[in-house]
Amino acid sequence: MDAPSNSLIPNKLNIQAIRAVYIAAFLVLAFKTYDYYHPNFGYTVLPQFGAYNHEQSTELLKSTPHYTLRDSHGYDGQYYAQLALEPTATGEEIENALDNHTYRARRILFSWTAYALGMGDPYWSLQAYSIQNALFWFLTGLLLLRWLPPNCWQNAIRFIACFFTAGLVYSFNYALLDGPSLFLILAGAALIESKRPWLGSCVLGLAGLGKETNLLAIAALWKPAATKSKQTLVFCLQALIATLPFALWHGYLLSTSNASNLDPLGNGNFHLPLVGWFTSALQILKAAGEYGFSSEMLVQYILLATFLAQGIYLIARPKPNRVWWRIGVIFAILMLILGPAVWEGLKAVPRVVLPLTIAFNLLFSRKRIFLPILIALNSATFVGISSLHIPIAAERFEIVGRSDLAFDSEKGSYSNIKLGEGWYRMVGGPDLYRIWSSGDSVLTYRNPGDLPIRASIHFYTKTISARTLILELNGNQAWQTSLPVSYSAPYSIPITLVPGENTLRLHSPEPTDRAPDDLRELSFQLFNYKMELIEQVSDNP
Repeated sequence: MDAPSNSLIPNKLNIQAIRAVYIAAFLVLAFKTYDYYHPNFGYTVLPQFGAYNHEQSTELLKSTPHYTLRDSHGYDGQYYAQLALEPTATGEEIENALDNHTYRARRILFSWTAYALGMGDPYWSLQAYSIQNALFWFLTGLLLLRWLPPNCWQNAIRFIACFFTAGLVYSFNYALLDGPSLFLILAGAALIESKRPWLGSCVLGLAGLGKETNLLAIAALWKPAATKSKQTLVFCLQALIATLPFALWHGYLLSTSNASNLDPLGNGNFHLPLVGWFTSALQILKAAGEYGFSSEMLVQYILLATFLAQGIYLIARPKPNRVWWRIGVIFAILMLILGPAVWEGLKAVPRVVLPLTIAFNLLFSRKRIFLPILIALNSATFVGISSLHIPIAAERFEIVGRSDLAFDSEKGSYSNIKLGEGWYRMVGGPDLYRIWSSGDSVLTYRNPGDLPIRASIHFYTKTISARTLILELNGNQAWQTSLPVSYSAPYSIPITLVPGENTLRLHSPEPTDRAPDDLRELSFQLFNYKMELIEQVSDNP
C-alpha cells in the first residue's frame, strides 16, 4: 500500500485547518441566509408566488404581505407556503388554491412546523415557512458531523460535498421540502445506527408526513444479520409505525377533499427505468442542435452522468449491513424510475435523490487514488455553490395601452421603464402594488421608435404629511400638484416621449417623514403606477 500523502496526515496544524473549513461552511450558510433577507418582503421571495396564481389563492394569503413574481406561474414552494396559513388543509378555498390538493396537502409536516414557528400568525407563519430551510440546513450540517467529524481531509471534502450539494441549495433557494426532509432521514438513520430503531421508526414516520418518498428510508430498519422470521416480524411492526402517520393523514384528506384536481403520483413523475434519464439527455441534445452547445448544457450532461454513476456504484457495491447503503440503494432505484418531468432541467433530481448523494459520500472508497473520482462525482456540489445567489425581486412599472409601441424591432424585445435612484422596494401583488420615494426619484424609458409617443402616467399617492409633488420630463417641468395627507385621488398626467432616452423625475421639495417602526426617509408613495402608451405623433411638441 502506498504511503499516505503528507497533505492527508491529521497533524495538529491540519486539524485546525480542517476545523476552519467546517466553521467556514456554517458561516457561509449564516451569511447567505442574512443576504437573502429582503427589506420589504422578508424571505417570501423564496417560495416564488406567481402572479398567474394570485386570483385563485386564499383570501388569507392575499391579505398577508408577500412578494409575487410578475408574469409567472411561480414554483412549488408557493403551495406549501399557503398550507402554512391553512394547517387543516381542508375547505373549498384551499382546495381550489392548490394545483393538486391531495398531492400537496399530504406533504403537510413542514407547513405545520412553519405554522407553529409563526405561532399561528399569518405573516410570521409565511416568513417561517420561507426561511425554515436554513434552520434545517444548519441542523443537517450538525448531524453530518456524526459520520464526517472534522478530523481528516477526507471527511472535510465529503462534508463540503454533502453540505453544499445542489439539492440542498435548490431546496433553500425555492423554499421546498427536500432539505428539511433530509434532516429527518439523517436523524432516523442516526437513531437506527445507535440501536434505537423503534424511535428511528417514529422519526421516519414524521418524515413521511413531509414527503411520501421519505418513507423509502424505512429500508434502513431491515437487519440482514438477524434471525429471518423474527427480523421479518420486527421489521413489519417498525415499518407499520413509520407508515401509519402518513396513512392516517392521507386517508383523512381523501375522506374530506372535494377537489377534482387530483393526481396522486404527480404528472410525469415516474416512468420505466431510465426513460426519464434518456429523455432528458435527448432534450438537452435537441436544444444544443437548435441553439448551440452552451456551458449550461455541458453542466447538465455532467449532472446526468454524476447521479447515474452514484446510483450504479451503490448498486454494484452492496453493503447490506450498513444503514446508509440500505437507504442509498433504495433511492438509487427511485432515481432510475423517475419520469421526464423530474429530470427536466436538472432542478428537481438533485433534491429528490439527496439521500443517495449522502450515502455515496459516506460509503465511497477512501483510498487516495480514488479521491479525484470522488470529487468528480460530486459535480452537484460545484453547481450548488454557484447557485447560492440572492434572488432578485424585480420592480414593477407596468406599460398598458398601445404596448406594441414599446417593441424594439432591432433588439427583438420590449422597452421597459427602469426605476432609478430614489426609490425603495416595491411591495404588494398584481392587484395592489406600491412603492415609496425618498423625495427625489428617477424613472427612465427608451422610446424605441422614430417618432414621439403621446402617453399618460397613472397613479395615486399616499403621504404622511401634506407636500408638493413635481414631475419633470427630460429636464422640463410637466406637472405639479399639492398632495393631501394620506391617500390622494387617482392622477393621470399626459406626457410626450421623444425618440430615444427619456428621463422622468418625481420629486417633492418638503422634508421627508418617518413612519412608526420605519427608519427610512419617506416622502410620497405611489400606488398601482403605470404608463399608458396612446399613439405616435408626427410632430414634436
